[in-house]
Amino acid sequence: MVVETLSQMLSSGIATLVDYLTAHVLLCLIPAFFLSGAFNALIPNTTILKYMGDSANRTKKGIAYLFAATSGLIIEVCSCTVLPLFAGIWKKGAGFGPAIAFLFAGPGVTLLSTPLTASVFGVEFAVTKLVLSIVMAIVIGLAMEFTFKETKNESGSGFKVAETGQAGERKTYQSLLFFASLTLVMVAGTTPIDLVQKLVLVGFFTVVTAFFAYRYYERWELKSWLDETFTFMKQIFPILLLGVFLSGALMPLIPQELIANIAGENTLFANAVAALFGTVAYFPTLVEVPVAKLFLDLGMHTGPLMSYLLVDPGVSLQTLLVVNTIIKPKRTVMYAFYMLAFGILAGYAYGLMFV
Repeated sequence: MVVETLSQMLSSGIATLVDYLTAHVLLCLIPAFFLSGAFNALIPNTTILKYMGDSANRTKKGIAYLFAATSGLIIEVCSCTVLPLFAGIWKKGAGFGPAIAFLFAGPGVTLLSTPLTASVFGVEFAVTKLVLSIVMAIVIGLAMEFTFKETKNESGSGFKVAETGQAGERKTYQSLLFFASLTLVMVAGTTPIDLVQKLVLVGFFTVVTAFFAYRYYERWELKSWLDETFTFMKQIFPILLLGVFLSGALMPLIPQELIANIAGENTLFANAVAALFGTVAYFPTLVEVPVAKLFLDLGMHTGPLMSYLLVDPGVSLQTLLVVNTIIKPKRTVMYAFYMLAFGILAGYAYGLMFV
């Protein structure tokens, strides 16, 4: 019996991993790694501080929130790595609300997760999740600022901002051309079209990107870009593959009726259970996607699935413990409450409107 169960787990894990490698990696995830590496290597970290400073001006405050809520598209970090960045930017003068928005958006609004989510759950689901994550980051930041009537940090912190981005000065349009062509490589790789057409488009935009890179960037910048890309792949890819294998191996052990009974319908209770699981369980960056695919295959409704994917990347118990040392217990409790509440409501609304 034990041998048979282990054999089923191994077979299921290998089958899931092979399917993932053939369907999602070459034309989806690898371009995303290169784009994330380019953001980290070629965009100065001072850009974040420039646009997230505390301000009484409504326009500047709006820009600060928007920039903070989309910061995850520039700096790819997990829920643990974002902590010293959050503490550092708050200490250096970022507004309290935008800093909180950054704390959620850093791991919650990531460039890598969107194409991966699109390749597994479809473009509509992935884009909706991205938009909801950005909106959630802004709403949570505003709610925290309103609740505690705080604008900036007065006490300081022992953390330091991690240095990211080493780009030199160049014309804006040159950077835009490079990043646009690099983004189109990823878009072409995730577009639901014929494989031959997809390969042609990916190849074309790859050549265009290489031309812009050679034309507009110095050799040391290109080396920094490749180093950052390799670092992302080295840190994330092995753990991601392990997570894919384990999610497939666990599938035979989880009774399908259990998932279907708890979260098979779009109810507030089902969304709450999914969001709480995302808070308690900690998975490395991007592993939440194959785990969510497992839940979907076992009968979870897409509403609770959205709640899980909105909450899981941005928070875990260990994250909250560290956040507590930075913003103290009362703020930490409210941060967790707002995140869970908005995550549950967003997933429930998605289940009602888009399914």
